[in-house]
Amino acid sequence: MNPLFNLESIYITNIIGIILMAVMIACNLWRLQNRNHANTNLLAMMFFALTSCIVDPISYTTKGLSGTIATASVYITSTWLFVANMFAVFSWNRFLAYYLNGRISKRANLFLNTTVSIGLILLIINFFYPVVFSIDENNLYTRKSLYFFFLIADYLLVIYSLITYYRSKKKGGNLKFFPIWVFIVPILIGGIIQTVFYGISVIPTSITISIAGILASLQNEMIYRDVLTGLFNRTYLDYKLKKFAKRPKQNITGLMLDLNDFKRINDEFGHFVGDEALVATTQILQKAVGSLGIVIRYAGDEFIVLINTQDDTVIQKCIEKIQNSFELFNSRNDKPYKLSASIGSHKLNLKEESVDTFINTIDARMYESKKAFYAAHRVMDRRKR
Repeated sequence: MNPLFNLESIYITNIIGIILMAVMIACNLWRLQNRNHANTNLLAMMFFALTSCIVDPISYTTKGLSGTIATASVYITSTWLFVANMFAVFSWNRFLAYYLNGRISKRANLFLNTTVSIGLILLIINFFYPVVFSIDENNLYTRKSLYFFFLIADYLLVIYSLITYYRSKKKGGNLKFFPIWVFIVPILIGGIIQTVFYGISVIPTSITISIAGILASLQNEMIYRDVLTGLFNRTYLDYKLKKFAKRPKQNITGLMLDLNDFKRINDEFGHFVGDEALVATTQILQKAVGSLGIVIRYAGDEFIVLINTQDDTVIQKCIEKIQNSFELFNSRNDKPYKLSASIGSHKLNLKEESVDTFINTIDARMYESKKAFYAAHRVMDRRKR
């Protein structure tokens, strides 16, 4: 019996996906060696996409063939494709949560784990009682009623990632430099085409294209990243302030922080320890500021925080939280140095001032804070030495 699909086109489509994935892996080995939560889930997406591109043509090749081995092959490969597609979108959600927010909430974990668990249970049941798909006497694949569970589940997971993205965007500060559509649009188009036109196989390659979009966007983001700390850099600050200038009515306050006595840390303990102190400062600031704003490494041991408020009470509480976080770090660590920072603040008002005036103002106020600090700690004042 002639199957209702074109094997040649299926081979070509998936070979393109395999080649594209191989190129992405080769070009991103440096990134994937860093096994943080975001990269681990990115690697999982790549694994599921690659195996789908390999398994998909095998599945179609054995459809329509006779024999027990062919039947087993269709069952196993078709099942794996359901698993891989579902887990690719599952991993995407986890990647997005860790990448944007540094964590995944208990609610999100529950939703994601429940969805994929139901899918896995249905696929196990399908081996004994066909509820997702069946294989007829000609060894051809037929969709059953619960096939649409996976279609709905995959799209729900995609929609859930949109919710994660726009929640992060609403909070501000943690939104990174890639448009979410680079992942979602190829998958949506591929899913619709393959659902409507049976015999056209484009979902594995669509997922591969989506991952390529993510990696390209992550690469572009490196322009705005400080290599040592991973924070946004001065280039990003310029970009952000230019965007604010186009819409002057912004509820933003800037804080400039300069580490106290940082020169002594470099002079006495070396630049390696100095770099360690800068990374520790990064962690302190990110934890203290949280979703209230963006932490930027401005230059050397200077940091700028853009917080999403001009409420005096909230601003003061944020400054106090930062100072208290430094004190907590010092009390909990046996480092050969103590960390503290002089802080100046100023509310952004681009209707009445320029971007340069804004930066100069918070710099001047930070310097006033630093003079007060060294006046109280004269023995530490090495600025004139």
